Amino acid sequence: MCGEERLSAQEDRTWSLLVGVMMWLPAELDAYLERVAGLSHAEYQVLRWLSVSEEREVHMTHLAATASVTPSHLSRIVARLEARGWITRSSDPSDARRTLARLTAAGAEIVAGTEPGYAAEVRSHVFGRLTLEQTRQLEDITEVVLTPLRPDCVGVLPPRDVDPAE
Repeated sequence: MCGEERLSAQEDRTWSLLVGVMMWLPAELDAYLERVAGLSHAEYQVLRWLSVSEEREVHMTHLAATASVTPSHLSRIVARLEARGWITRSSDPSDARRTLARLTAAGAEIVAGTEPGYAAEVRSHVFGRLTLEQTRQLEDITEVVLTPLRPDCVGVLPPRDVDPAE
């Protein structure tokens, strides 16, 4: 057995706080999105990522990475969103083995109507409680933790904003 079998008191407290954020923040956002748009957080993330992509069309594998869901979970989400008329799927004309997901006009309307309130919720629960320095630290910490777990998720994110003072 390893000499450090248990987390230190500081590690345990920090880990417990992180687990709490991972559990309760998505639950709060899920409740908000269900109330205002009849969507789960995962469904909203899929719609949102399609809305910010060029031409509102993305390969399913790329979409899974950006929306932070597994490919099998994405298939179920897309099927539900497709049934509501918010997404369409088609074969990639340049590679029929790949599937494209495309945001419909109705899906874009859902995102446009939901985004301001969603942003306000995220600011209220996260960024409104942090200083700019803490926000940068949170970005750095989460990138360091996520990169070895899912480099594909980190690799598709937009680059970090550069602060003119830096």
